[in-house]
Amino acid sequence: MLETLQTKLQEIPSRKDREVVIIYPFNTETKEIFLIQEYIHSYARKFWKFVSGGVDKLDKDILTHAIEELAEEVSMESSNFYHLYSSERVFGNRPIHYFIAENPVIMENPPENPDEDYITDAKWVNETEFQKMLDAKELQWDQGTMCALQVFRRYR
Repeated sequence: MLETLQTKLQEIPSRKDREVVIIYPFNTETKEIFLIQEYIHSYARKFWKFVSGGVDKLDKDILTHAIEELAEEVSMESSNFYHLYSSERVFGNRPIHYFIAENPVIMENPPENPDEDYITDAKWVNETEFQKMLDAKELQWDQGTMCALQVFRRYR
């Protein structure tokens, strides 16, 4: 049994090598995306970001990871989950899988969040507010924000 556990642990990718899921909770009526501000211990500061998490369970597919991250991080669930985009491992970057969770609702009995980092704020923003956050450098300009802009574009 110990050998089986050691073999399983060797198969789990390290934190820096594992794939990532990013989820965009999106209200299709108000055309708003949900952002969280999280205190990241390793940087000792707060960041506005999207719901996200590392793929760390070998027995689950990418969509299941995305659904679980939405539940663990912000206690939300959605009956309409869509795959938006997946990036490849390029220049040492790890693959990232982007999902839209349409019209999420707050869960009655959410699972516990195992993360060390914690959410300090959260808000729904429309495309204009999102762009202002980008311009003010409250959001990092990266592949995640470009995909978020595609989400807004999709629902115009």
